[in-house]
Amino acid sequence: MDKKTLPIIIVLALLIIFYYPLLEMLGLYEPLPPEKKTADTTSQAESELRQADDSKPQILSDQSPQAYQPYDPFKADTASVAAEAQSIDTVKIITNKYEVSLSSYGGGLVTLLLKEYSYGGNGQIDMLSLSKNATPDFTFAAETFSASKVHYSSSKPAGTYYAESEPMVVTYRYNYGNGGELIKHYKFYPDKYHFELVIELRNRDQFGFERQYQIVWNTPPGVTEPQVEQDYQEMAAVAMLGDSRVMLDDYEDDRLNQTLDGVTHWAGLRSKYFASIIIPRNKPADRVFARGQIGTIMTNDGPVEGREIIAGLNLPIEYVPSFADSFTIFVGPMDYNLLTVYDVGLEDILGIGTTPYVGWLIKPFAIAIVWILPRMYNIIPNYGIVIILFALLVKIITLPLSLKSFKSMQAMKDIQPKLEELKKRHKKDPSALNKEMMKLYKKHGVNPISGCLPMLPQMPLFFALFSVFRSTILLREAPFFWFIDDLSRGASGLTDPYILLVLVMIGAQFVSQKITMASTQQNKMIMYIMPLFMGFIFYSFAAGLVLYWTSFSVFSLLDYVFFKRPKANKVETS
Repeated sequence: MDKKTLPIIIVLALLIIFYYPLLEMLGLYEPLPPEKKTADTTSQAESELRQADDSKPQILSDQSPQAYQPYDPFKADTASVAAEAQSIDTVKIITNKYEVSLSSYGGGLVTLLLKEYSYGGNGQIDMLSLSKNATPDFTFAAETFSASKVHYSSSKPAGTYYAESEPMVVTYRYNYGNGGELIKHYKFYPDKYHFELVIELRNRDQFGFERQYQIVWNTPPGVTEPQVEQDYQEMAAVAMLGDSRVMLDDYEDDRLNQTLDGVTHWAGLRSKYFASIIIPRNKPADRVFARGQIGTIMTNDGPVEGREIIAGLNLPIEYVPSFADSFTIFVGPMDYNLLTVYDVGLEDILGIGTTPYVGWLIKPFAIAIVWILPRMYNIIPNYGIVIILFALLVKIITLPLSLKSFKSMQAMKDIQPKLEELKKRHKKDPSALNKEMMKLYKKHGVNPISGCLPMLPQMPLFFALFSVFRSTILLREAPFFWFIDDLSRGASGLTDPYILLVLVMIGAQFVSQKITMASTQQNKMIMYIMPLFMGFIFYSFAAGLVLYWTSFSVFSLLDYVFFKRPKANKVETS
């Protein structure tokens, strides 16, 4: 490949890699919603709860120190709620995956602690850390009646219960009078990151509820990561509308009030690594909505742009005296392999393979990555070493292409003096220059394009790595060695120790270019500018991604040493 075109190709490749993810991450791109569809509905949701399939995911609950939780100016004064709580009965359910507390005021969840995930080792993550009322909420009569703001009687006395071997059902009843009842049935599983919820309305006419109601995840996501600003940037309302994942992020004047009509299979909220998702089971919703606002949050590192978001679904009310609807509520980590169990496209909340135009090409690579990395980790329980070995595996797979590329680059390097001579001879006649260059390439059997061959399969792979490492929880708090104790985060500034890994990457790329590139004035500029440019882009990326790129660069140097052995791959140029 002509080395003058190399920087252009690299820049174009980087634009291809990062253009749409950055637009989507910054909220500047949103897929078009699908057309509205219809769907059949069924009844007997309560019996579905009793017989719910036990082959789905897990949850958690109670008091968390919230080490990374910044001051939140959105949070309302909860003094009245605290006063009300003095007469509230609380039921705590402990499973193998979570602890959840339910309140008789609102008849729902008020804390949910994830046992296997912590705030940097400082207490279990509370997925309801910003809770103001029982979650989720049901609203009726044009949102004038909230099911989370009335008192219920519980099927279980206040206390702690263990569901570590068998599922457990808890029922809350609100009596309106004259036979009118609003009932919530919860079913918790020992080893799942979800619970089943049935809302049952008896003698609907006594309430005067008609036409439709809403189920709302009314607690915004809380900050769980040390890099607060990045966590806030990832917070969003997401839904599966028809066959397409959609982001509800149409802010106007820092306010979000967005509604989309159409058959909706699930909706929820996500942060960087965790999600809370509502999945209707006996019938789909016909509308999804999100509300929220953007404001300044004060942190230890100064002010950042924070978000407070809630999301919900509209469902029709049947024209019958009583009805029951069932839901699966997922609250937990955004683990690709975990989310695929639900078979409703829940894994799309990660945003892997959803990049417009090229997502279909990226997704197979991303799925392969999230499949192979955990399995390698089961053998070698250090994700840093796993990433290095994965880079080595990719290098071995692309070795034939690397050999062809090396031969081409070496040949280009050998004929570089003759190319420079041609450029001087025909500098005023580009057409003649191109013709003579093609003759020179043909004479020495040089294909200037073949030097780019190893880049082609790596582009979708690198794009997939970027998507996976940006979203997957696999690397969260995964240590490598020494100061690198979290491969999911990048450097937060020039004084951050993680910047050392970026400097190693820059050094490896510089050495690689210096050894392999022809020594021309243009190439000298590339040798110095491109590593710095890549370092500028990479410094805030996940350390796992930086480690992969660094490892691959080092293995490429080993390629050079191997192929450059005496009498190996000698290209004659005269």
